[in-house]
Amino acid sequence: MLKPELINRMKQLQERLVTNEYDAYIITAEEDIWYYTNITYKPEERPFFIVVVPNQTPILLVPKLEESHVHKSIINYNIVAYWEFPSLEGSNWYDRLNQLIQGYSRIGIESNMRADIYNLVQARELVLAKLVEEQRKVKSVYELGNIRMSAKVCDEAMTDIFNTIYRGASVLEPFTLSKKVQTNLIKTKQFDPITTSLLTAVWNAPASAMPHSIPALGDQFGDGPNVAMAYYRINGYSAECERTFFLGQPTKDDVEMFQHMQNARNQALSMVRAGVRAADIDAEARAYFDQHGLLQRLLHRTGHGVGLSNHEGPYIAEGSNEILEENMVITIEPGIYIEGIGGYRHSDTIRVTKDGYEVLTTFLNDLADMTITKSNIIAKLKGKFIQKYLKL
Repeated sequence: MLKPELINRMKQLQERLVTNEYDAYIITAEEDIWYYTNITYKPEERPFFIVVVPNQTPILLVPKLEESHVHKSIINYNIVAYWEFPSLEGSNWYDRLNQLIQGYSRIGIESNMRADIYNLVQARELVLAKLVEEQRKVKSVYELGNIRMSAKVCDEAMTDIFNTIYRGASVLEPFTLSKKVQTNLIKTKQFDPITTSLLTAVWNAPASAMPHSIPALGDQFGDGPNVAMAYYRINGYSAECERTFFLGQPTKDDVEMFQHMQNARNQALSMVRAGVRAADIDAEARAYFDQHGLLQRLLHRTGHGVGLSNHEGPYIAEGSNEILEENMVITIEPGIYIEGIGGYRHSDTIRVTKDGYEVLTTFLNDLADMTITKSNIIAKLKGKFIQKYLKL
């Protein structure tokens, strides 16, 4: 399925060039080039470029070092190589790039181009645009299949976390589960080291009140609220699953905050469907928190897009002008954070549908299942024993 997928992506982009009256279009971000070519590389100081022109074979401008590598590309490109960086005058990447675009008047540049690269591009009219970003937001059947696979691995990793976590364990221990995920991917021949990143982690209380901090690895898990994370990009496609849980009976305040988090999450989810403004979903969650005096406990928006990156558009935030479309993939993750206590946040990877949504990460999420006590474990073991006995 990959070759027709890549051909269709490039065809759609070329049609957008005609609609927006661009003579040519320049792409240079690593993820964007992978999106159209499926070529894995690390640019270092040697940038790659795709020069796209309507109704013509795209040009792939690459360092000489990578020329034989990119000739193995899945779809047809005209390959142009530059010698090295830096090179003698006339041989640098910007010399070759400017030669390639010399005959075109109005040239679009994907707006994520680095400023130092942009400053060396010469054309009669340069226009910063987001054609690739907009195209990437709506996922194809092929992309959804890959995201589903990543979501499934997230669910499996979350199961591993809950099966191995215990009171008194160190923060370091859950990180080692990423190695198990990697080993399984290698065994099934589904592992590309360049387009795969795996973060399996649990933030302990009270450090869980700072979601983008890193707790001391020697810290130990207490009752909670602890926040488990499976945050993956597998062979180019991302997904995430996060759960707040307890390793003892949650306090009355814990139960209250957990339920507020769940209520705000459900309010936001009730809004998700094609045609809805992303800002309105964020507003729904914020309105709930405001109603219960919790706005000051927020640290971030309600969600974000997921695709080639774990964080991309559309952004489910109050400042967003984006309208959800069918087959966009987003997260819904309103959180409550209390300094000195911890954080309360669930996150799921979700596909937007015409009339609602599909949750792609399906791990358990209610408070009973998020409470791991000795009595709960014994009950689960008894349940497994009874099921095994009945099978016999």
